[in-house]
Amino acid sequence: MSEYKILKRAFYISYSVGSLNIFLITVYMIHVPILLDLLNITKVDFSVGLTLFGLLSIISNQFTSHFLTPSIGSKNCIVISRTIISFLPFIVFFAESYSIFLIVSSIWGIAMGIQVPNVLLQVSIIEKKTSEILNPIFKSAFSVGVILGSITASIALGYNFNPKNIFIFLGLIFILSAVTIYFFGLPRKYDISSKGLKFTLPTYKVVKFGLLNMLMFASMGIIAQWSSLWLLNDLNAAIFFAGSIVFCFNIGSIVSNFYGSKLINYFNEKMVGPYFAIIGSIILILTIFTMNLYIILLGMIFFGFFTSNLLPIVIRLAVKVSTEPMPKTISHITSIGQAGALFGPALVGVSASFFGLTFNMYMLGIVFFLISVLLLSIMNDKQIYENHQIELIQSELKNNE
Repeated sequence: MSEYKILKRAFYISYSVGSLNIFLITVYMIHVPILLDLLNITKVDFSVGLTLFGLLSIISNQFTSHFLTPSIGSKNCIVISRTIISFLPFIVFFAESYSIFLIVSSIWGIAMGIQVPNVLLQVSIIEKKTSEILNPIFKSAFSVGVILGSITASIALGYNFNPKNIFIFLGLIFILSAVTIYFFGLPRKYDISSKGLKFTLPTYKVVKFGLLNMLMFASMGIIAQWSSLWLLNDLNAAIFFAGSIVFCFNIGSIVSNFYGSKLINYFNEKMVGPYFAIIGSIILILTIFTMNLYIILLGMIFFGFFTSNLLPIVIRLAVKVSTEPMPKTISHITSIGQAGALFGPALVGVSASFFGLTFNMYMLGIVFFLISVLLLSIMNDKQIYENHQIELIQSELKNNE
């Protein structure tokens, strides 16, 4: 098999890692109401588990990039974390214990801290070696996982399937996935060797991209956690519309990510990134003004389409301009982003309590507008953006040869 085919196969394996991760998390989160009753805990008690998950994920992320990945390689890291995660949701529902829930949340966070930077590292390695734009396509894996997870969980709840049976079945799928990754994932010889990395604070350039990532992670909780309640309470939508915003946003995102490389080649990263996102943010804000359900859902599709390539472009640019090794750069970017996932839900909850859910939806558009403007200012920095453009031109000349 040619090197190109080996690398593309490894990319498809990485894509499955991303989609299955989000698939499992989505199914688990939709079962949270059942879990709250089963463990007899409050939403505040549940948020403690989420906080442990986030904190340990950030710590594990840094440990992985500096010690684990250089020692055993990104593929082995993914296999180990995949195996650890496989039956964790089943254990929670089987044990029916709050203390076990906290332990599982902690272990899950550690495993995700191992897995996330290594998957993104592999995608960046493959993207560099194939000279293809793959990060936007990989981003669609998250949307695919959300949609398939929502459909699966809805069917399971509708037919009253036992959560234990659901999660033991998904655990077996994860084990099969780990075996597949081990035999067909990115070969060790393509991994970036970075032994002897010392812990250092991220450079100013990386921090700027990391902060954009953090704002995106923090604001996306508005869609994931509050959009259904907003539709039911503020727009008086029927119950079967509860998940429609999540669905519409991800449909737009999938289309945009799948065509991300073509869009970037046809326009450029500046247009597909910040300029598209500015357009999407304005569309979202204008549609919310109407308070019409169907117009808002249409606007959410456009919002997903125009903003979904922001994250992959941020990662691509950070890797290009960073003077640090790729594993360390990606680790810093994802760690800072995960910090947004920690404080974001709390801020969103407080603002919903004081200003209402409609205010949160407006803020979603406003925050993404600000993110877009900040990214545009970074890309207009000649020292950063022109160096990146030179590398793109060199890559295109290499492909033409």
